[in-house]
Amino acid sequence: MDGRLIQRLLDTEEWTYTQKYRVKSILKVFFDYAIDQGFLENNPARKAKFPRKKQSLQQIKNAKNKYLEPKEYKAILKELYRKDITLSYALACEFMILNGCRVGELAGLTLDKYNKDSKTLDIHTTFNRYIPDDDGTKTFASFRTTHLTKRVVEILDQMIELNLLNESTDKNWYKSDRFFVTNTGRPIHSSILCKSLQRANERLKKPIPKHISPHIFRHTTISILAENRIPLKTIMDRVGHSDSEVTTSIYTHVTKNMKDEAINVLDKVMKNIL
Repeated sequence: MDGRLIQRLLDTEEWTYTQKYRVKSILKVFFDYAIDQGFLENNPARKAKFPRKKQSLQQIKNAKNKYLEPKEYKAILKELYRKDITLSYALACEFMILNGCRVGELAGLTLDKYNKDSKTLDIHTTFNRYIPDDDGTKTFASFRTTHLTKRVVEILDQMIELNLLNESTDKNWYKSDRFFVTNTGRPIHSSILCKSLQRANERLKKPIPKHISPHIFRHTTISILAENRIPLKTIMDRVGHSDSEVTTSIYTHVTKNMKDEAINVLDKVMKNIL
């Protein structure tokens, strides 16, 4: 098959981005197999590029609701830390903000993947409570080793101590080698975190007018790094994104702090002129 034909398929406006992504993935696997069997020398699908996705005004506006501003995530964390029963969930949410992992990856983190001396953590596994044997991460790029901040090391050490304490005081505690678990020791999951987050948000004096779910912390990581001018490629490596569509949509959305900074810069320029 001619690579130009594949490119035309990706350029068509009749398919959604998801449909194009799936088709290209299938074709890459198919042609790789053909190469292995000696039928082809090159994979034409690998040279095909996705067209730049045009964002509508509504999509740009929606980007605001994909992540939390500093005052918002600080308020949520403070409320979670306020109650002993949600302490482990507060630690989990703070970890996700600092690490950028998915909730399934969070649940899949085990003690053997943590190297305190080198301050690194291997993220090679995800956990789904409905498919407990599914231990692969979402994409190839999701297999990654992340370097840890001082605070993340403190969080992991605190979770180790907390789990050991619960194990020694609760005869019904479910023992495992996982870092982040529920209040019974079972692997943490999205549903229970969602409920805790939504209840914490409802208790705030001014509830955050956004859909608060564990995944919003991953997007918050992206926004924090983008606001601090970390290169897009570095952010993608950090959060394990092979496809930069989601990362780019947040990255290109200017946060309130950056807008304020732009205004201040322009004000200073005019003052110097006048």
